[in-house]
Amino acid sequence: MIAKLLRRISAGLLSGVMIASAAVSPVSAAVVDKDNPNNYDNFAEALQLALCFYDANKCGDEVADDGYYTWRGNCHVKDGMIPLVPMQSLGGGKANDDSGKGDGGASAAEGLYVGTNMSQDFIDANKKYLDPDGDGCVDLTGGWHDAGDHVKFGLPGSYSASTVGWGYYEFRESYVETGLQKHVEDELRWINDYFMKATFLDDDGNVVAYCYQVGEGNNDHNYWCAPELQVDDTYVATSSCAVKRPAYFATTETPASDQTAGAAASLAVNYLNFKDTDPEYAQKCLDYALALYDFSVKTHHEVGDDTLTVDSLGYDGGFYTSSYDYDELSWAAVWLYYCTENYDYIDDIISVDESVTGEMGAHPYTGYMKRIIKDTGNCWQNIWVHCWDTVWGGVFAKLAPVTNISRDWYIFRWNLEFWSGLGEADAAKADFDVPVTKHKYFGMDDQLWNTKITASEIKDLPETDGAWIAKSPAGFAVVSDYGSARYNTAAGLCAMVYAKETDDLTFAEWAKDQMEYILGDNPMGYSFEVGYENSYATHPHHRSSSCSSTQSMDEPDPQTHTLWGALVGGPDLKDYHNDVTSDYIYNEVTDDYNAGFCGDLAGLYHFYGTEGKELADKNAVIPDFNMSENAKAGYEVDENTPTGFYVTAGKAQENKAGLQVKIVIHNRTINPPQFCNDLRVRYYFNIDELTAIGEDISMVETRVDYDAESAMTNNKTSATISEPVKYDDNGTYYIEIAWENCNFYGSRVYQFGLLNKMNPDTYDTTWDSSNDYSYSDLISFEDDNDAAAITKKIPAYANGKLVWGEEPDGTKPSETTDVTTTGTTDKGTATTITTTTTAATVSGSGSGSSVLYGDVNLDSRIDITDAVLLNRAVSDTVKLNEQAALNADCDANGELSGNDAVVLLKFLVHIETTLPVPETA
Repeated sequence: MIAKLLRRISAGLLSGVMIASAAVSPVSAAVVDKDNPNNYDNFAEALQLALCFYDANKCGDEVADDGYYTWRGNCHVKDGMIPLVPMQSLGGGKANDDSGKGDGGASAAEGLYVGTNMSQDFIDANKKYLDPDGDGCVDLTGGWHDAGDHVKFGLPGSYSASTVGWGYYEFRESYVETGLQKHVEDELRWINDYFMKATFLDDDGNVVAYCYQVGEGNNDHNYWCAPELQVDDTYVATSSCAVKRPAYFATTETPASDQTAGAAASLAVNYLNFKDTDPEYAQKCLDYALALYDFSVKTHHEVGDDTLTVDSLGYDGGFYTSSYDYDELSWAAVWLYYCTENYDYIDDIISVDESVTGEMGAHPYTGYMKRIIKDTGNCWQNIWVHCWDTVWGGVFAKLAPVTNISRDWYIFRWNLEFWSGLGEADAAKADFDVPVTKHKYFGMDDQLWNTKITASEIKDLPETDGAWIAKSPAGFAVVSDYGSARYNTAAGLCAMVYAKETDDLTFAEWAKDQMEYILGDNPMGYSFEVGYENSYATHPHHRSSSCSSTQSMDEPDPQTHTLWGALVGGPDLKDYHNDVTSDYIYNEVTDDYNAGFCGDLAGLYHFYGTEGKELADKNAVIPDFNMSENAKAGYEVDENTPTGFYVTAGKAQENKAGLQVKIVIHNRTINPPQFCNDLRVRYYFNIDELTAIGEDISMVETRVDYDAESAMTNNKTSATISEPVKYDDNGTYYIEIAWENCNFYGSRVYQFGLLNKMNPDTYDTTWDSSNDYSYSDLISFEDDNDAAAITKKIPAYANGKLVWGEEPDGTKPSETTDVTTTGTTDKGTATTITTTTTAATVSGSGSGSSVLYGDVNLDSRIDITDAVLLNRAVSDTVKLNEQAALNADCDANGELSGNDAVVLLKFLVHIETTLPVPETA
């Protein structure tokens, strides 16, 4: 108990430091409930929450219907319409590389970051498979966002999917007993279905292309907004969050053997997880896994004879640069052995050339293992861990039970000793038994490679002194400060698998101690899993949970939503953690962070939390858990900052000539965030003082002083103000300010004067606001500040529906104020999908009618929504009226076909500059 006592003393000291420094630093905003410490051993609850992270990271046009988070909606639906064209390289030093900077779509308007990395020749040669419906696009909707950003990266995605699947494969009963089987299977189907969707096969089932990345990191990271808001021709606060999302494919022309092998591994694991419950689906996964593995082997290319350098790796823009592909190939191969029991897959990893004999009789490795071990006279010590870039830890965990060769058990166990082992002095301080204070060693390296041994024999082998991983003062093993908890829990998963295979709980005990630290038994005094128990980190680096309306990481605070179960980066070697949204070192959250975490928790529940085990009374899931509700502490919403649509207002320059009013309309919809292209507010006033002297409404006029919408969009769109409208017979009127086709998220200021015209007879004015309904809540403001107060007496309307405030007769919004916006939407989401308008040079149809080629939806604009509608018309899922059909005939041949869709897409990405483009003979 000494180590735990030291942790709690340290926690008290650190919390005192945080209190003392709170006035000068926003350090560690975590929720800490000192009176109700966490249950550090509820692995069931922690696992229940951990799965939720993947729901927060879902992408595509089916998110709104997935049955999980209500605050997530469909997003990046344009991933379903990625033009099947090569990305353009333009002059002036601009190119499609990792130097791109996001600019709301301006670079894409020049052809950058639009399309794919495939050449036109390759596309043409394989169009039958890449574009079977002939619409000129590839549909890549689905998958997971990588982190708190929105790129779909290849390596971390396949690593995460395979590792979550691995944990389920090893500890399936943990998910069944906790009632989490459906949830984990939903996650595994979601991501593996995407991998299959992104794989394009030929008629013989061979891989033609596999899309491993959608999006561009250097563009995406310039924006801080929810994914539902990354839509063209929209604004979040003062600028667009629109970002172009190219697609990167592995082909024979552009190989990415690391990426394809990673996906093959995930699909192979998925086969094992579903083969008994859904054999048809499982077989499909296996077929794709085999095809992707074969393609990986085919496209793997080594440079030179001895360098072991490969030049067949995928693109990542500098964010997830792969070291090589030998480990991913091994990861796929070992799982395919488990699927097929074909030992050839094991030979792919461990084969040697016995025709060549070197020093001490050693034979060179020819299998993938050659990347880490030269020959049978050498061995390897893994000083890292199973992770997105190197999955050797997982490979040897699954390889050792198959080969039962001392080399493989040695490598598997040595890595766990490296992570868990303590020196003699430290062992005495541990709060669990530490039999491992030295490394097990099997003797001469040349005797390791093929010596048969079982796990039960390991404990009888001699020990030698060795190095250990660095540990914090409280005993937390840290291989890197950047995401320390992800690496630690991945090692924990390997420890769980080792315990399962050997019945040796040495490393399981260590992993349990480490998990207790993660769940709150640490000097910071809170869990590094968001929402766990009573004390936890609350500021993950995640755009969806932040849901900022200002594109600021610092606002709102607290974050809008609880990102249940997200494992934040974790502490450093000083046991310090900074719970601040902008700190991506300590508070990053990603798919790969939670991957090993889930399996580690499932294993800990299996060994310690199930019925009859020592911690069974501490393990239970949250009953009737509603993941869309915020955690009980740390997420209280200030009553002064409501969500949804609401109004604040202020007044200035008030006299008998009139009143200057500032109205601020706020769009803070959060379930999910959405745009609305028809927002209106009404300011009610009474003219009794005018009628008393014989004047009427004709003596009232308005003056526009400032329109933020117009200013922010450079007059592209603007708000409008109406003439006074009579409300009742008691002298009450209103003026209406409308934001039509002004798709913004955040707020818009509109400042106007409500004026009494000068009486031509008396040369006087008689305005009095004191009897005006909307006047009573106004506060005064000066020109140099933003003062405005929430008022419910200036009601707001979205698409004609009252959503905020109260009308003079007492009418209020209905209890359900969700508003479905107009425009193109997908599967229940209220997000308006409108995109950059392209001006066309058009010619008439010759029939005397007015034709705007490309304007299929008849909104007088030509954009991606027209392409979507045209594709639906071509596939006969919608019918166009006569005018729409004329406009859709982009090749001017009098017929509607897939070529019209291709022509329109080429026009939208500036390959064609005019419409129509007549078919050539």
